[in-house]
Order: sequence, then structure tokens, then C-alpha cells
Amino acid sequence: MPGVATTRHVSQGEVFIAYNREASCGTILGSCVATVIWDPVVEIGGLNHLLLPPSGALDPYSEEHEVNLMELLINGVLRQGASRARLEAKVFGGARMIDGLGTTGPANAAFVERYLEAERIPCTARSLGGRHARRLLAWPAQGRIQQLRLRRFDEVINQYDSAALRARALRLSGVELL
Repeated sequence: MPGVATTRHVSQGEVFIAYNREASCGTILGSCVATVIWDPVVEIGGLNHLLLPPSGALDPYSEEHEVNLMELLINGVLRQGASRARLEAKVFGGARMIDGLGTTGPANAAFVERYLEAERIPCTARSLGGRHARRLLAWPAQGRIQQLRLRRFDEVINQYDSAALRARALRLSGVELL
């Protein structure tokens, strides 16, 4: 239908580039991190959704897949006419969702912050860490993001009174805990 705007979902490992100020995208983050990079003058931007970095990596350039996603985002925005000197960033995610699952979220957040610093791209806003998932709706060309913090998975499951109801909720959620 002409004139109807649609919001594109950005999954793990994907990049979305917007050269139209009304183009929007959305994603849901737990321990993963989304980075929005844009040029506020020409209103061109994009968003990526980073997967897990290799554990124990200290050098931001040793995380090849994540570096590639950051480069795809930056180069995609530059190819559409953005100026590297004007790029700004906002980052979201990196939560520690469930106790006992390690430090994946904080490691993702640290990677993105180190990467942006190494590339000299100023981060003008961040919502990182914590224990809650986030749902994002973004207009990357405007650098505009709406964030909704979601309840922790274990809080949702534990609200059920009986073990049978908790087990049913787990089955319906599609998540299997061993």
C-alpha cells in the first residue's frame, strides 16, 4: 500500500541502514547490544544488533564478527552520504538477564564502547547493563530511539503460584532450561 510506513525488525547479526527520516526499525535485546549511528546533518543512519563476543577477548579488533557488524553499519551510513566527522552513536542492551549465565551482556556492552572510542565516534546516549530486556523502536536517520524495558524472564516465570503453572509457562515461551 503506497504511503504506509513499515517497521523492519532487525535480528541478531543484522544491520539496517536508513536514508529516509521516516524509515523505522525495531529489535528486542537481552544480553545483545544494538548500536545506532547517524549523521544528524544529512539525516542518514543505521542500527545493528550484535551477537556475543568471544569470551576473554580484550582487544576490540579481535572480535571479528562484531567488528564486521560495526564496519557494515558505519560503511553503510557513509555510502549513503553521511560524513564520518559528524557521526554520532547511541547504544542499548547488554543486560545480565538470568543469574548464572555469565557476563555475556556486560562483555557485549564493553566491546561496543571500546569500539566507538577506538573509532572516535562520540556516544551521545546509552542504556546498557541492568537485568531487564529492552524493546527498541528506532528512526536511525533521525537518531531517535524509543526504549521499553521488559520484565526479566525469571520474574515473569516466578509469578506463577505452582510448579505446574511455571512449567507450562516455560513450555509456551519456547525456552527450555536444563
